[in-house]
Amino acid sequence: MSLNTVLVPMGGADTTCDDTALCSALTFANKMGAHVDALHVQQDPRNAAAFVGEGMTTAMIENVIELAEKDASQRSKKAEQLFNDICEKKNIPVAEFPSTQPGQQASAWFMTKVGSQEDLIPEYGRMVDLLVACKKSEEHSSDNEQALNAAILETGRPVLVVDHGLDANFGKRIAVIWNGSVQSSRALTAALPLIKQAEKVTVICAIDDLSEEISPEMALRYLKLHGVEAESRNINSGSGSSTAQSLMDAAKDCDADLMVMGAYTRGRLRRLLFGAVTGAILAKCTLPVFMAH
Repeated sequence: MSLNTVLVPMGGADTTCDDTALCSALTFANKMGAHVDALHVQQDPRNAAAFVGEGMTTAMIENVIELAEKDASQRSKKAEQLFNDICEKKNIPVAEFPSTQPGQQASAWFMTKVGSQEDLIPEYGRMVDLLVACKKSEEHSSDNEQALNAAILETGRPVLVVDHGLDANFGKRIAVIWNGSVQSSRALTAALPLIKQAEKVTVICAIDDLSEEISPEMALRYLKLHGVEAESRNINSGSGSSTAQSLMDAAKDCDADLMVMGAYTRGRLRRLLFGAVTGAILAKCTLPVFMAH
């Protein structure tokens, strides 16, 4: 059970989001002695022809493809330059295969692949221990949202979602959001390397949000068997966004600097009936959130 390899998607258009995500991934890598792969997916310019209207001449279509190719090239160069600048500033060695053993020194590598984010983020994300993604986007928000959804829903790996740059001292006080679901169990298990380093761990349960037995004591027992003495806190709330707000308030009351939770733990019908807690957390939470679906 480790968090030795990290993937961070870089879009190349929204430099603020790329900066936040990459800096956070490198901060995480420094804490855990991990390796970071920065992945830039360059869109195939030929795909731009699929979105042109009927009646366009061959010359017009070629012009569209040329503009798309230029934009893709600029994004790629911008992403790689930002990667190199940040690694140099943070003294992170750049190597595809780090010479040190995992857990000793952070390292990083930049990759450019041509294709679609929906295909390539899952493909590469399934072969790392963690993905780091920024939810904040000043432009091209649909691209950023697509990358975030692909990371959470299609990789089978945990995702650290950040709103602002990750503080170097993150993870001292962790709030574990527990509802007894498969997803929350995966998140708890995947986050153990972080949880074991924390000074304070609090298991928070919205006890009236689900009809099922959520068994917070089982989560506490699991953590204790791994050497972690955690506190427990049950809250009463409504459903959907109100539950999300109650969970965020509880985490704030615990002075948490990191949340751990399952992502999209309900089926579509139940999300319509009870509201989407994950969506509300992603929209409003300013804490970094370690998620697993």
